[in-house]
Amino acid sequence: MAARITHTGQGVTYLFPNDQIEIERLDNQHELIKILLDNKIYLSPWSRDKTCPSKVLDVATGTGRWAVELGDEFPSTTVVGIDLSPIQPTLVPLNVSFFVQDASEDWEDGDGSFDYIHTRFTTGCWGDMFADIVVKAFASLQPNGWLECQELQDMAFSDDGSLTSDMPLSVWCRDLVEASKRSNRPLVAAAQLRDWFEAAGFVDIQEKVYKLPINGWPRDPRLKKLGEMWQVNMQNGLQAFSYGFMHRVLGKSKAEIEVSLVDVRKDITNPQIHAYNRFYVVWGRKPAVPTTASGSAVVVSSSSSRASMDTLIPAQ
Repeated sequence: MAARITHTGQGVTYLFPNDQIEIERLDNQHELIKILLDNKIYLSPWSRDKTCPSKVLDVATGTGRWAVELGDEFPSTTVVGIDLSPIQPTLVPLNVSFFVQDASEDWEDGDGSFDYIHTRFTTGCWGDMFADIVVKAFASLQPNGWLECQELQDMAFSDDGSLTSDMPLSVWCRDLVEASKRSNRPLVAAAQLRDWFEAAGFVDIQEKVYKLPINGWPRDPRLKKLGEMWQVNMQNGLQAFSYGFMHRVLGKSKAEIEVSLVDVRKDITNPQIHAYNRFYVVWGRKPAVPTTASGSAVVVSSSSSRASMDTLIPAQ
């Protein structure tokens, strides 16, 4: 999850912390996702040897690790990262720049000059990710440019019934999602991304959905290692995630939250609970002649949903 607290004239824009512990957690999270994606930081069809992007926008860049690594990989590419907080490093490649900006507002250079726009762990940032990101990205991309969203579905799942709906981890997830909806910062947009890409007019859309084990329960060594890393990531952010939404939105006292988190931590570390999160990577191309599938512009509600898990990568 991304992590900022920012106040605007209309209230709280984002409900997570922004301290050194959280910055370190975000950097570790970046390394974890690289492992999950087989040591890649993107799945869009870029290549240093064939086709590299010319101008890239990293929306809600966080600590800037993704933008810096992309800049290193493509030295001739201009990489721009925007975020609410100036927590990015100052020593960066010459082709990488960072700007403090609320990404829900109009983007710097958002005039169709980008050929690649990227998000990661940004659910919870937007009141309407379809309008604030997908539609806006379509307008800001050059023809044949790509949008790629790498987003977590903030619910816990299990395939064998070892995580039941009444367990503390399940209750915590439901409370978090409910609080995010009440604050107009929904955390469960990832499963809708492919439908939104289609509605906005993107083509050549691809979707991969990964299982991210919540602890080291899988037998597969790679997934086991990922689960152990994700467990640490969750433990390090659990208190901050909970306070932001549950205290300020649901009105729970800090003492009440702390008591409930004791049992949530037990579930997170219990290898008998075969729980996982779903991590979605969706990418699509803006066509040279933008049209919808029907050949005309279509306006849709961002309430559309997608349940297909055809590309779900299994945990063992």
